[in-house]
Formats: sequence, structure tokens, C-alpha cells
Amino acid sequence: MPKSWLVRGAESADRARRRMQLLGVTPNGHPLWEPWEVEPVIGRYPDYRSIFPVLDRRTHPAVYNKAGRLGITKPRGQPWSENEILRLRKVYPKGTRAEIEAAFPGRSYNAIAKMANARGIHRAPRPLKPTGHRLLDQVLERARKMNLSRSDLDSMARSKRYFQSSAWKRRADVAIHCRAAVVLGGTIRAAFP
Repeated sequence: MPKSWLVRGAESADRARRRMQLLGVTPNGHPLWEPWEVEPVIGRYPDYRSIFPVLDRRTHPAVYNKAGRLGITKPRGQPWSENEILRLRKVYPKGTRAEIEAAFPGRSYNAIAKMANARGIHRAPRPLKPTGHRLLDQVLERARKMNLSRSDLDSMARSKRYFQSSAWKRRADVAIHCRAAVVLGGTIRAAFP
């Protein structure tokens, strides 16, 4: 009767372990850890700078990895539950930093932000600052509602880097504002008081 692939995989792993013990090296050619190498890692753990000179044949990542495998390093954070992810979708986009931290006790703001980024949850954009030009403010607000970047707006209004570089702060070009308003589907009207 043919063996299942699980049994064949277990036998292959066992042969690889016996071969490593016989040769004293891993399949990549790195030497196996000896008991005299493990002692300084356990005894001097938090101070890696004192461990590295003692273990001259081990790389820094190898020492960090060994400390983690021995279980003496600080434990990683708890995995995120589905309830926490639902709460993250609700609170993160519009909540203040204090509200977000209060919703997830025991988690740092950076950890919360990383999880939100990994799940594709983004903060709501900040409101636009008024520029002082009424037409320009309306054009920028409309572009944001249409989910267009400033570079998109420049290419549509044929204005090189006018919107990207905030060139209106130096000199406002009303012709570009009007072209952008028309391209975004708006109309320009004159109103007299």
C-alpha cells in the first residue's frame, strides 16, 4: 500500500535531522548550536553587546533568533480578534488618537495603526485649509470629492505642477482655476453685490 504524502514528509524530515546531527551543520552549511553557545545567550540575555563577542561564529540575526526560540525574549502581542477588527473599522477612520487608544487597551497606537494599514483601513482626510481664493477652494474640494489627486488635477487642467507645488501661493492664475473648474464639471458665474 502506498504511503501518504504526510508519512513520506515525516520520514524525509527525520532523515534530514539525522543527517544534520551526523554532519554537525544545517542544510545551508551553518554549524549547529552547541551547549556552550547557548549558555551565554541565556545568561547575558538582555545585553546583546556582551553576547556577540563571545559567539564570534554566529551572526547577530542568528543570536536574536536563538534567544527568541529559547523563549527568553519579550513575548509578542496577542493576535487580533474579529471583534477588535470590527471595532477598528468603526473607530479608526474618524476617532481621535485618545479615543482609538481607549478602544484598544493594552495596544500601542503604532500597533493599532499598523493593523489598520494591513487591513486597508485609513484615517479620514483632514479638512482642506482655505486658501483665500474662493474659486480655488471650490476646485480643490470638488477634486477631493471625486477622489482625484493634485497631480491628476494638474494633468486634467494642463497646468504642469501648479496644484502640486501650491504655485497659487506665489501668484494665483485664474485661467488655470477656470480650466480646472470646467474639467471637473463645474460652471463659472459672475455675481455682483
